[in-house]
Amino acid sequence: MRIDESYILVCRDLDKIKTYIMDNYQNTNLKIFAPDDFLLENAKEVIREAYIAESKQKVIVMVSKSFNLIAQNSLLKILEEPPRNITFIMCAPSRMIFLPTVRSRLTIKTLEADVKLQKSGLDFKKMGISEIYSFVKQKKYIEKDELKSLIQGIIEEICEQDIKLSAYELSFFEKLLHLAELNSSSSNLLLCALLTIYNRKNR
Repeated sequence: MRIDESYILVCRDLDKIKTYIMDNYQNTNLKIFAPDDFLLENAKEVIREAYIAESKQKVIVMVSKSFNLIAQNSLLKILEEPPRNITFIMCAPSRMIFLPTVRSRLTIKTLEADVKLQKSGLDFKKMGISEIYSFVKQKKYIEKDELKSLIQGIIEEICEQDIKLSAYELSFFEKLLHLAELNSSSSNLLLCALLTIYNRKNR
């Protein structure tokens, strides 16, 4: 990996991202911004840091579970035309957290989390409406992290059960993960996920 290549790094485990950055850039002029929610004021701090002149390469890392849309928009110009010797790394649990305009400017890399995915245990090819509602009711009160793990597990089960989803349907699952990160209702998200699979297999 070229040190001057800015990119997005995606991993569900943000602590693993931070370890990866420290291991791979330990001998680098490294500046890390890691708020829980990356807001406009954080973006302004990043921009100020980027315009401090450097004779050697400086890596600016932004790590957060969410990136405010206004903050992302404020970074577009500097991401497209970074100052001399500046590299940006934007890190989040999902690529869908980032605006399409941000994703189009940066390479996207994925770091696998060590977290074991939850599986639904459902046979999607035999699954009926009553099973869907029963499963959703059972998972009504699960926490956010468990919900994200379960949606990821369902995606893996789709592949294991050889159910072919369209590119649009796959991107829809990415959106569900993003909504889970934003604390959307587990019932609504799981219902959307399972009905998408149900409709696909019944076409």
